[in-house]
Amino acid sequence: MEADIPRSWAISLTALSLACSLAGAARAQSDIVSPDTFHGLVEVRAAAANGERSWLHGGFGKTSVSGGGSGNLAVSQAVLEWKPKFSFSVSGVVSVQAQSRLRPGLDLDEAYLQLRAPPGEWGRLSARVGYFYPPVSMEHDGTGWTTPDMLSASALNTWIGEEVKVAGVEASWRKTLGSHELEATGAVFGWDDTAGTLLTFRGWALGETRAGVSASYHLPPLSPFAMRFQVDETYPFRELDKRAGYYGRLEWRPPAPVAFNALYYDNAGNRTAVDSDGQWAWETRFLNVGVRWEPSAEVRVLAQAMTGETREGYSIPGGIWFDMGYQAAYVLASRKLGEDAVSGRIDAFRTRDRTFRSLDDNQENGWAATASWRHRLAPHADLLVEAQHIDSKRAARRLVPEAPKHDQNILQAALRLFF
Repeated sequence: MEADIPRSWAISLTALSLACSLAGAARAQSDIVSPDTFHGLVEVRAAAANGERSWLHGGFGKTSVSGGGSGNLAVSQAVLEWKPKFSFSVSGVVSVQAQSRLRPGLDLDEAYLQLRAPPGEWGRLSARVGYFYPPVSMEHDGTGWTTPDMLSASALNTWIGEEVKVAGVEASWRKTLGSHELEATGAVFGWDDTAGTLLTFRGWALGETRAGVSASYHLPPLSPFAMRFQVDETYPFRELDKRAGYYGRLEWRPPAPVAFNALYYDNAGNRTAVDSDGQWAWETRFLNVGVRWEPSAEVRVLAQAMTGETREGYSIPGGIWFDMGYQAAYVLASRKLGEDAVSGRIDAFRTRDRTFRSLDDNQENGWAATASWRHRLAPHADLLVEAQHIDSKRAARRLVPEAPKHDQNILQAALRLFF
């Protein structure tokens, strides 16, 4: 693992190096280091939950909070984001994050160069190159890819933050057609070959976890069958098969307070590629569709649904080692009350294990209900309170051992300071 970290940091910072080389031609329009180019967030959180141990603590719990008591008051996360502007056409994003529940605690979150062309009759072109999240989540529009009005993300977008981040090149084209607006985005990427590992052996989760370039996760207990092929740790930022993945996205904004989008993702993984750390490439693909409805300046409704599959290993009598279909969806409604906001979300999620269930059953069904209140304490300070109920059934809990069906209640409160 040690040899991989410098290489991945170097790839992620390519955007910054390229931007600096382009900056000299347009210094009059640049803003590289000033208060306006830096943004940050520090969060102090306390939590209490009943039920099972968190997946971060060796169980199958669906959040970062373990049951059986109150969480200690602690700095749960911090983000520093630098957005230099080198010229009208060239800018960048570099984000560093600290998360107390992950290893390492301090990591690079995103680093990419943004390019944009002047608008014309044919529309507007833009691009980014570096290390970034694919444009899937409709919830993470806060500083450093955070959720500004809730303490947890949906199951669907939690997984994007945990396992689906890429290093690559993305291009977008935006065009206004009468009173309609269309946007098409395409990307070619690498360094996301292990996506699917956590979703298979842990299942869905709901939380704030975001993987950086050096992140690693301990997997929950594995079955004897799975231990023959899978080590108990996964690294979400790895290039194993030298194949390029791709995604394409379309968004339509009609002359109404609504927008529709669809994204197809395929990492083109070679499911038999493996490295010296025992990390396997997964063949992972999904289709995601989303709707945003904003009937007024105070009300916002988001909905997303995803369906996909992930596979790893060789074909043997009975099927591929690990072959799983997965689905998730949520609906979120938020209303502003002056400078405050109240939000509610309903999640549904499932996985469908398609091989060797008698030896390694990774199938699950679940749902969750979440309510949150954000209160503005001061111009740069928010108090957030969130209550959550999660109900799920997963046969692999017998490995802990626990009953397959489990429900959990979580109450969290956090103070967020931001600039």
